[in-house]
Amino acid sequence: MKRGFIEKVNDKNDNGKSTHYIPHHAVKKDSTTTPIRIVYDCSCKKSPDHASLNDCLMSTPPDLNDLTKILMGFRTKKYAISTDIEKAFLHIGLDEKDRDFTRFFWLSDTDNPSSTLTTYRFKSILFGATSSPFILNATLLKHLDACNTNVSAMMKNDLYVDNILSSLENEDDAAKYFVQARSLMSDAGFNLRSWSSNCSKLTDLAKQHDVCEKETFVKILGLKWDTVKDTITFQKVDLFDIELPNITKHDNNDDSSTERLTRVLPKREASVRARENIKKWTTQK
Repeated sequence: MKRGFIEKVNDKNDNGKSTHYIPHHAVKKDSTTTPIRIVYDCSCKKSPDHASLNDCLMSTPPDLNDLTKILMGFRTKKYAISTDIEKAFLHIGLDEKDRDFTRFFWLSDTDNPSSTLTTYRFKSILFGATSSPFILNATLLKHLDACNTNVSAMMKNDLYVDNILSSLENEDDAAKYFVQARSLMSDAGFNLRSWSSNCSKLTDLAKQHDVCEKETFVKILGLKWDTVKDTITFQKVDLFDIELPNITKHDNNDDSSTERLTRVLPKREASVRARENIKKWTTQK
């Protein structure tokens, strides 16, 4: 509320006004910036016969850059750079006439579960609404196009949702990129944080501005980047660790059980074949 993302609502004088209340819950995350995220369930329905908030919103896919191209470009040049936009969705304002559809309840005293509920509503678009990714992407692209600089063009090509992955050939250019990119995004009310790089000059600047990522292992769009060793690794996945659903006699004629088997059995078959092939290749060697 202090940051202007939400506002308190006096719901005693609604007088037949159209409103919608969004349920929410906390989710723990493996994150240094947001260890606990409040998730707002915009797909929740009052009943099967009622529409959810997301059912009433236009679902338009955002015009995202190609993920593979971004990851390849990230390590094309000598110095890799990673940063993300702090609370990107919440920095885009929501029209006042739409705010009453984003209401939610919160305890008046968070230390007392029995305290009365207070009503709030969002003043910005929220993560979880089906239209939010498109709105965020369109807003960022419009701003970057309007800036019309070399840095903005580079950022536009290196942007994926709220992450920016770039690479440059020398340290001076990397340092200039840090300064110009932060200034450019600040003009639109966005803050670039969690800067990571194998460029010591950029890292020192980020530390001075208190926006440097503290972890040496950084998540890069699903991969892990060791900024000290400058290596990228994939998360280990055990292809053979596929469990079949527990089907009982009672479930034999159950359509949902059949559907689960249809979905899982091909994976198990592929797993068995992969295991046999690996044994065969090992024997041949």
